[in-house]
Amino acid sequence: MTEQLYRHIQKLIPDFIVDQEKIAPFFQTKTIRKEELLLSEKEICDTIYFVNKGCLYLFYEQNEEKQVIHFALENWWITDYKTFPDGKPAVYSIAAMEDSEITCMSRKNYQTLLLQFPLMALYFNKIHERAYGAALFKQKTFATVSKKDFYSHFRNTYPELIQRIPDPIFASYMGVSLEALKTYQDLYIS
Repeated sequence: MTEQLYRHIQKLIPDFIVDQEKIAPFFQTKTIRKEELLLSEKEICDTIYFVNKGCLYLFYEQNEEKQVIHFALENWWITDYKTFPDGKPAVYSIAAMEDSEITCMSRKNYQTLLLQFPLMALYFNKIHERAYGAALFKQKTFATVSKKDFYSHFRNTYPELIQRIPDPIFASYMGVSLEALKTYQDLYIS
């Protein structure tokens, strides 16, 4: 467990005063290389990931192309939330968008942690509420604005992130061709 994750927990749950050493054994920190797969579709999803440094992305394969649907930056959690709770085969894959340092926790450790430290359930509830809210907002935005306006919104909301995302990955996330993405980008260059 990293100091960064511990501070993140305390930021969201100020009443959490458990010594870091008591919860550290539930977590494992490691570095991963750009494009390294953490989870592949159809593998059993039994891990949740916290990004200390870098960026991960969630995607599925369709017609041999990646369809990107979510990113996780520093201080964000990511997993295949469809299958993590019950250990079913993943419907999504997770890969590193750049060299990253992550802290992971197995489903077994996650469940044990929540039983031993009930305030951690409140922490993860806050994490999941935010993630769900963001997913719903993205769905609404996709349904109600043009791709050009979505690009503008994303660029204004996440200026640091958009500079880190390679164009093919962001084009996939938006559901547009690279050529269309270049057109939206050119509007900001002029």
